[in-house]
Amino acid sequence: MYPLTPVRVYALERAQDDPACARRLERMLGALGVRPADVVCITEANLPEVVADLQQAWPPTNVPAGQTRSFARALVFTTMDLSHQRRDLRPLLQRCPEGTSLGTLEAIFGQMTTAIDQHPHQRDRIENCVCWPTINFGTMVGCPHGCLYCRHGRADTFIAIALNLEEYMARVVAPMIEFHPWNRVFRMILGGADLIAFEPEYGLFDLFTRTLAAYEGRYGHFHTTSSNVDWIADLPHRDRLVGVWSTTCEAVARDIEPGAGSAMDRIEAGRKCQEMGLSVRYKFKPVIPVRNWREEYAWIIEQALRRSRPDSIGFCLYIWNTFESLSQQMDLDLLDPECVEAARAAADTMKGARTGPFPHSVRAEVYRHLIREVRRWDKDVPLYLSTETREMWDELKDELGQDPRAYICACSSVAVPGRRLALSRGLRYSTYHPTPV
Repeated sequence: MYPLTPVRVYALERAQDDPACARRLERMLGALGVRPADVVCITEANLPEVVADLQQAWPPTNVPAGQTRSFARALVFTTMDLSHQRRDLRPLLQRCPEGTSLGTLEAIFGQMTTAIDQHPHQRDRIENCVCWPTINFGTMVGCPHGCLYCRHGRADTFIAIALNLEEYMARVVAPMIEFHPWNRVFRMILGGADLIAFEPEYGLFDLFTRTLAAYEGRYGHFHTTSSNVDWIADLPHRDRLVGVWSTTCEAVARDIEPGAGSAMDRIEAGRKCQEMGLSVRYKFKPVIPVRNWREEYAWIIEQALRRSRPDSIGFCLYIWNTFESLSQQMDLDLLDPECVEAARAAADTMKGARTGPFPHSVRAEVYRHLIREVRRWDKDVPLYLSTETREMWDELKDELGQDPRAYICACSSVAVPGRRLALSRGLRYSTYHPTPV
């Protein structure tokens, strides 16, 4: 696990009462160096005090020298609520301090999203988004990284960690695998969590790969900015894992992604995993046009391709934002002045656009540069755009070298290991195609 230094550690009463959950909690506390006696048990009686304490404890006023601020985020150990009809938490909310959100109680009591069909054709068509429908799983809410562009990394007061993983595999993961034969590769990604940061003590990916191994031709992604990968060598079914790194240039890693580690650390983690036999993929997402961005990204792309042979490389600029939110999240002096001015000038026209704040012309210019830099070192690796528009694909598809209707990317449901697509009658096309058949 990461060397976290949480300001508070809590555990829901029911999580401590379950033997399997208690053992998992004990392992994780041992790795954190936290005594069981220092864990506060959450009950309905003390819930208002716990919520008030969480709100007061974050953000910490002082972070000791040498420690990472985001690593101090409080931890709440819970069990995921897998009941058919979840309890109404609003009566409990009325007892909590003013301003407490229902989402806070949902995380504490494990009312997390169990699984979703991400990027269905119909929704992506409406939103002008090109991707692949994919089943997503997850067992946490929150992240120890402090990325400035991420709501979880920037603002969450705690990380909620579900401990009932055996039950989750049996009641959610296995049935979803059986019910979706078109989905060949499943993503473990929900809740804004970087799950491998808690391994191997958490044990999620050991159970996940064992579950996948029970089904022929099924695989799972981990999607990460972490370099915590040495434990993967000990997984009996690591052949079922695909490693996907959200990576960036060193300036972004240093100034905008505190706690996530350097860009080079992620490339080195990819190299290690490739030596272990995993398929490795890099996704430059979000690409942030910092000062000197051309040279910054050119250098890290060279390192990635000198040190490993990824299945694919993808690109996506910083999107899902406005110029106003960009200004609030980052110091604009860190960014390329021309790109900032283009976003400022386009603020009105990009308002409400999913791909804001940078206009199409800026995004296309950045993508073209990244494509050229990859092709300096590798003429064959499949390139793609992640969650971009149809118009951007139409403009760049020849330079990318892939058909947007069926392209190899990092984390789609049909991107099986080995630079190939496992298309079927159930899923033939990406969401670029107008119909799901």
